[in-house]
Amino acid sequence: MGLIYEYHKREPQNSWQLKHCEVLLEEASKYNNTSLVLYSALEARNLLEKTEFDLMLMSTDKAEWETLSQMARGKYGLSKSNNKYKALKYRYQTFSEAIAKVILDFPLKVYDYRASEELQSKLAEYIHIYTRTPEELEYLSEFIQTGVKYVNEAILFVKNYYVIHDHEYVFGILDFATLSGSMKSEFEKWKTEVSEDTEGLFSRLREINDKEAGGAKAELVN
Repeated sequence: MGLIYEYHKREPQNSWQLKHCEVLLEEASKYNNTSLVLYSALEARNLLEKTEFDLMLMSTDKAEWETLSQMARGKYGLSKSNNKYKALKYRYQTFSEAIAKVILDFPLKVYDYRASEELQSKLAEYIHIYTRTPEELEYLSEFIQTGVKYVNEAILFVKNYYVIHDHEYVFGILDFATLSGSMKSEFEKWKTEVSEDTEGLFSRLREINDKEAGGAKAELVN
């Protein structure tokens, strides 16, 4: 069963945050409420950060999660964590995308971290507002309406990345422990390679699957 959204009951789930951003913008427009626009900018930024953090967890061993969480809580923590695990995340995500094309009934996509960070930077303008004038903080001002635009861009960015599966927005990577046979061997090689030839990877996985269905039981982590 999918998440039942309740406005006043916060849920630590991406789907709740996504819906909350949409509702806040709807309410802001209905009442010309600047505060709701600012709140939606905060929620949209949190949503982008949480998506990045979740992907980081999926790309690391569970034994590292506590250390990773502590690192991410500090100043510039998410950026530091992203930089530390950048290569690993890329390997896990590209392999997930390639194998999903071969054996799953829905696609996985590689997350655009650069675009996410650019959006987070834009949204930060609406979190640190102590220098703004009363005129700038009027709902119909250029500043606030640009903020509405940025929040909508963040919502669309997330929706374009997430995949609709069983009537839910989902994202993730494969549970690599469920790989077997030649698929598993190919993954181990891909983790240590320097090549970024994802089309070549896809071709190899398709050939393996055609011959032995070596990853047909692979599952998704989301």
